Amino acid sequence: MGFSAFLILVSIIQNYHEQRLQDEILETTKSYMVFQTELENRIYTNIYLLNGYVAYLKTECGLDWRQSPNYLSSLVENREVYIRNIGTIMDTTIVSNYPLEGNESTLGVDLATIESQKQMVLETKKTLKKTFQGPMQLVQGGEGFVVRVPVVREDTGYWGQVSIVLEAARIYEAIDALAEKTSLNIRIYNAKEDSFYSYDENPMKDPLVFVISPSLMNWKVEVTPITGWSHFGATHIIVGVASLLASMIVGFLSYYSLKTNYRIKHNSIHDSLTGLLNRHFLNDYQELIISAAERRKALVGLLLLDLDNFKNINDTYGHGIGDEVLIETARILRKVVRTNEAVFRIGGDEFLIIFPMIEDATVLENAGNRILEMFHDEFRIKDHDVWIASSIGMGVYPTDGKDFEEVLQVADNNMYEHKKSKKN
Repeated sequence: MGFSAFLILVSIIQNYHEQRLQDEILETTKSYMVFQTELENRIYTNIYLLNGYVAYLKTECGLDWRQSPNYLSSLVENREVYIRNIGTIMDTTIVSNYPLEGNESTLGVDLATIESQKQMVLETKKTLKKTFQGPMQLVQGGEGFVVRVPVVREDTGYWGQVSIVLEAARIYEAIDALAEKTSLNIRIYNAKEDSFYSYDENPMKDPLVFVISPSLMNWKVEVTPITGWSHFGATHIIVGVASLLASMIVGFLSYYSLKTNYRIKHNSIHDSLTGLLNRHFLNDYQELIISAAERRKALVGLLLLDLDNFKNINDTYGHGIGDEVLIETARILRKVVRTNEAVFRIGGDEFLIIFPMIEDATVLENAGNRILEMFHDEFRIKDHDVWIASSIGMGVYPTDGKDFEEVLQVADNNMYEHKKSKKN
């Protein structure tokens, strides 16, 4: 009886600790969403100014950059921006920089000959897409982040680029302020996996990992509460003593029974078969993601996936193989998605991937293509060759609906249209 009581005590304290940790993870995720939304807003406010300058160059002054200083002055005047300078680049050579003072040394520099900038300049030229680089040492001295936008003529194609340099020191100050505001310990890595910012230089234990703007900045962010995750302290000791007294009364309860109760609580958030998030957690998560998107005026993508003829797999091979098929599907989806994208099992053979803070539907289309390619061949499951095919449907908030359920219904309709087209 005494050993049984001890096991019960251990289980109660462990369950209490793990439940608090799960609550902390959810609250930390919510705080991080506030951090990411505000940081992206501040940085993208600066980046959007470049789009205006490109339009001005092409429509107002016929690509004569010498007419631009007055426009650029009005562009940044009375705005809370982190811009150090705005450059105009013909082909790959800097022909102007605003303000000129302090940037004279950059004029005439061919960035394709500067080792630290060559790759991104040529990538912008080749792909005709916006690029983000940094932090890096600048030609004119100092450290900054560089954003480049291609300038493309309708008649002759690529003409050059415009760029902004964001002051690294001011970006770090903004991150400091947001980390303190949200009570988070933050460490950030750039696209090359180099750490360039740490709120606290001490090692982080079991951080959550997110990605900011994967299509442009592609910053990996490690996050913990600013004081670290909860650990056993005075509160836990008091609970432990109280639990010990209680265990003398309820000692007849089985240790394994308590572990089963814990698993039930765990499964209220995770699917017990695949380990994916489940529909119960989806209710909390969708509110968090939609509210963050509304604050930032961003898009949220939904990709719904259903296995074709799954009933036939169960009927032919048995439900054991059917379960293995679902587990294999979950493994594939985990492999396809990125860190900040969440995968749910929301029905028997129905799965949902949520893509937060996307810029357009291209992210969904690319993910959908990757998934369909992964299901192209037969799978070897417990000595059986099983053909697994899937149908997918997509929806974007708020483009396809005013709330999460409407967009999910659009994705569902698109999924069944896809399934129907394959039968035809």
